[in-house]
Amino acid sequence: MIQALLVFIVLLFFIFLGFPIFMATLMTAIIFVVSMDIPFSLVTIRLFGSINSFSLMAIPFFVLAGNIMGKAQITDKLVNFANSAVGQFKGGLGYVNILTSMLFGGIQGSGAADASAIGGMLIPAMEKQGYDKDYAVAVTAGSSMLSPIIPPSIIMILYSFYTETPVAHLFLGGYLPGVLITLFQCGVNYTAYRRRGYNIPITPFSMKNFVRTAISSFGALITPLLILCGIVFGLVTPTESGVLAIAYSLFYGFFISKKLKVKDFPEILIDSAVTTAVVFMTIAAAGVLANVLVRMQLQNEVLDFAVNTLKSPHLATLFLIGVFMILGCFLDPTIIVAMFGGIVVAVGNAFGFDPIHYGILMIIVMQIGAITPPVGTFLFIACGVAGLPLEKSVKPLMPYIGVILVALLLIYLFPGLVTFLPSLIN
Repeated sequence: MIQALLVFIVLLFFIFLGFPIFMATLMTAIIFVVSMDIPFSLVTIRLFGSINSFSLMAIPFFVLAGNIMGKAQITDKLVNFANSAVGQFKGGLGYVNILTSMLFGGIQGSGAADASAIGGMLIPAMEKQGYDKDYAVAVTAGSSMLSPIIPPSIIMILYSFYTETPVAHLFLGGYLPGVLITLFQCGVNYTAYRRRGYNIPITPFSMKNFVRTAISSFGALITPLLILCGIVFGLVTPTESGVLAIAYSLFYGFFISKKLKVKDFPEILIDSAVTTAVVFMTIAAAGVLANVLVRMQLQNEVLDFAVNTLKSPHLATLFLIGVFMILGCFLDPTIIVAMFGGIVVAVGNAFGFDPIHYGILMIIVMQIGAITPPVGTFLFIACGVAGLPLEKSVKPLMPYIGVILVALLLIYLFPGLVTFLPSLIN
C-alpha cells in the first residue's frame, strides 16, 4: 500500500508541474517499471494492448459524429427547442442550459464537448441578459456532468471495455439517473435565481412557437433514439452505432440543416483526430500504470479491505465513493476507470449488487472530479469560456455537486432507477 501511495504522489507531482495527464501518467508508470525491475517491454506491450480493441473504435466515431453535428449547428436547434420549452420561466436560460446539456448528451457523450459547445453559446448569452459570470459557469459546469451519464457515453464505453459489462445495459441504465440529476439541477437553478434577486425579463410561452421549434428541431431530437435503438435491439454494435451516427450526422448536415459544407471537413477531421488522440493516449498510459498497480497488489488490497475488513455493503460503497471522489480531484475519469473498474465489479459481486446498478453508480462518482478543482476538466473549460478565475466558480458550483450526491444516494437506495430500463431487454 505504501508503494501505491508513492505512485500517486509522483503522479500528482508531475500533474502539478504542468505535464498533460497522459504524459504524467506514463512518466510515473515508467519510473516504477524501472524501479521495480519490471521488463521495459511491458511499457510497449501495455501501451498498444490497452487500446487494441474493436469496441474502443466507438470513441473516435462518436467524437467525429459530434463534431460533424456541431458544424451542422445541431446545438443551435437543441438550444432553440429547450428555450421554447422552458425559457418562459424565471431563470429561463439556466434551465435552457441544463436541458440542452441533457439533450446534447444523447448525441456526443462527452462532458468536455458539452462544456465547450453549450458553454460557448449560452455563457455569453446569459451574461448579456444580466446573469453573473459565476452563475453562468456553475450552471454550465454542473450540467456538463449530464453528457457522460445520458447515453451514448464515452466513459460507459470505457467501463464496458474494462469490466466486460454489456454496454447496451449501461446505456439504458444511465437514462433515469440522468433525468433525475437534470430535475435536481433545475431545482438548484430555481433557488439560486431567487436567492440572487434577479429579475431578468422573460419571453412568454407560446404553444405555436413551441410546436414550430419542435418540428424544426425534430431531426436533432431523434438522433439519440437512432443511436440507442440500434444498440438496444441488437441491430448494431456500439462501434457500428458510431458509424451510424456519422452517417446520420452527414445526412442531417447536408440535407436537413444544410449548414454543413465540404470545406468544413479538414477542420472537423483535425479536431476529431486531436480529441481522439488525447483520449487514446490517456487510455494507453493508464493501461501501463494500471498494470504497475496490479503488480503492487493495490487492487487486491483495496478489494480485501472493502470486503473482508469493512464487511458491509454500505461501508464498502461509501469507501469506494470516498476514494474515487478524492482521486477525481486530481485524475482524469479515464484513468480511474482503467485502474479501478475491475475493483468496482469485484466489490459489487461480493456484496450481491446488480452489476449495471453498481456500475452506473460508480461511473457517476468517477465523473464528479471533472467538475471539481484543481484538475476539473469541465470546470476549466467553462471558466475559460467565461474568462472567470477558477476559485470564483467553486462556491456557486457546490449546490450542483450537492444534488449529484443526493441523486447518488437515491440511486443506491433504489436500484430500480438504474435497472428498470435494462430489465426490459433482458
